[in-house]
This record gives sequence, C-alpha cells and structure tokens, in this order.
Amino acid sequence: MYAPIPALNLLKEFEDGVEDYFAPGFELIAFGEDDGGYPQLSDRIRPFARATGSGSTYAIWLLDDRADLATLPVLLLGDEGGVHVVARELPELLRVLASGRSPMCDWDGVDYYDEREEEDGNEGGVDEGHGYDPCPENPAFRAWLRDRFGLEAAEDPNTVVRAAGAELGDAFAAWIGPLIPDAVAARGTA
Repeated sequence: MYAPIPALNLLKEFEDGVEDYFAPGFELIAFGEDDGGYPQLSDRIRPFARATGSGSTYAIWLLDDRADLATLPVLLLGDEGGVHVVARELPELLRVLASGRSPMCDWDGVDYYDEREEEDGNEGGVDEGHGYDPCPENPAFRAWLRDRFGLEAAEDPNTVVRAAGAELGDAFAAWIGPLIPDAVAARGTA
C-alpha cells in the first residue's frame, strides 16, 4: 500500500503502468515522508507528489481530524516560495492534473498554464507544429479518471484553484499566517 488514501493507491497503480508523464512534472513521492521544503508545516501536511520538475510539492492539508484524507484540501508548496490551496479535496486536484496544465507558484499566487501553447511558438518544435508535450500520457490519464471516478478534466484549472482558495482562504490564513507570514502577506490578509 502506497498511502492511507485509496484514490492515491489507485493513482500509484496508474502511474506505475505508464511510461511517461500524465500531468506536467507530476510524480508521486513517498507519502508523508517529506516536508515539501517547509518543516514548520510538517505536523499539518502530508506531501505525496512533486508538482513540478523543479521540486514544488503537493500535500494534503490536515485542516481537521477527518478520517477520510481524500476529502481534505490539497496545498501546493512552491520550490521558489509560496504555499497555496489548490483544491478542496483530492478528486478536485485530479481534475486539475488532468487539464494537462503546469503550475507556476510564487508568494503572490499560483497559476496553471499550458506549456504546449508556449512551446508551439518556438522553432524546432516536435511533431510539425504540435510542439513539446509535457504530459504525453495525459489522454490515458483522462480516460482512467473518467472510468475510475466518473470525473472529467477541469477545463480551466485556475477556476478550480481560485474557488478552493476563496472557500478556504480564511481558515488557511489563520493557520499559516503565524507559521509563514509571507504566505498571507502577499495576499494582503496579514
């Protein structure tokens, strides 16, 4: 068993069965054995995946004492700074991942963007104008997500992230503000 969350165990099986990225830079890590670069948060987070190739991390935020960890919010811990709520629960994050967009995170915010659009304009692209694909297994992931959970990819992951941040913003600021003042100062809520 990879994690105490059945959905993550299923995701691990899927990840082990594909040969390339299914979401840009996403890669499962040993569940809860890392602090995501934020040791002051380690008692209230359970990191489970790399969010980017540069080392940003996704973690379950132990907002309360719910037994079902999949229903807890998911944070993005930026490798260059910034801690943000990106999903209200794990299934919502799976929809964000299925969008095929890459997270960009700093203290001011998080934004998911399409690397393929960025690369299509560059010379030397692969596949005659289709450019670089940061997640070639994304179609298989979308099919898996639909078959396993009845979920579709988020059309605009930023809408999902903003909704999660709005809903959980006060609780998040109250918790993280004393630990990492920069995480709320950038939002003007300190």
